[in-house]
Amino acid sequence: MTFLRARVRMGEKVVGTFVKTTSPQTIEVLAQTALDFVVLDAEHAPFGIDSLSQALGVARALKLPALVRIPSHDAAFINACLDLGAEGILVPHVRSAADAEAIADAVKYGRGRRGFSPSSRAGAYGTMQAAAYRTRADERSSIWCQIEDADALECVDEIAAHDAIDCLFIGPADLGWSLCPDGPDPDILDQAIAKILDSGRRHGRAMGMFVPSADHIPEALERRVSVIVSGSDQSMLLAGARQLSIALKGDGQSQCTGR
Repeated sequence: MTFLRARVRMGEKVVGTFVKTTSPQTIEVLAQTALDFVVLDAEHAPFGIDSLSQALGVARALKLPALVRIPSHDAAFINACLDLGAEGILVPHVRSAADAEAIADAVKYGRGRRGFSPSSRAGAYGTMQAAAYRTRADERSSIWCQIEDADALECVDEIAAHDAIDCLFIGPADLGWSLCPDGPDPDILDQAIAKILDSGRRHGRAMGMFVPSADHIPEALERRVSVIVSGSDQSMLLAGARQLSIALKGDGQSQCTGR
């Protein structure tokens, strides 16, 4: 089976969701679907190293590719996520070519700066030959850079030109607020998204985008976005529960209290 980074690099359309609940059972459930990947949201959800280890262990065992959205650009945390078996990282707030360079240094062994140990889960607990593990890790570890800041637009060409970057990922919500602090302007946001898409395609990068629900996927595909993160485990749970309430009451509002 072709691994996720290669599929993304080839421009294959892939879809996943954010995971915000830290129970590894969530990963077990999602692995029963045809999702291409999940993103464990360590930026906006209460994931720590222990809960990441459990979730990544289950994902790896069930062959569901899992990335981690990291809370900062800290190289030690990036290394830990990859050692635990993450297929890659989704990096928030990439604002410059220097950011992209530092992230690549933290991910890729071949650049000579990432700390090396073959004794981790990713190295099959020391049972892989060291050189083979380093090569395999660099081939599989994916870097998705999130473009979500007004100042990043000034450097998006330089970020997109970095060959270690596999995907430029657009975060419309943060980008909209960064461009217009008093409230997102749809026209300004649309122009910014078009600029990011143009830069990414010009440099041969896969383009990714967050959409709140499956209803928005056709619009993303029309813009030739190939990497889609749709909603989250939380939003899917809420949507399903609301549908139950609507089916019974017609207004989606539960009248029960004390639950």
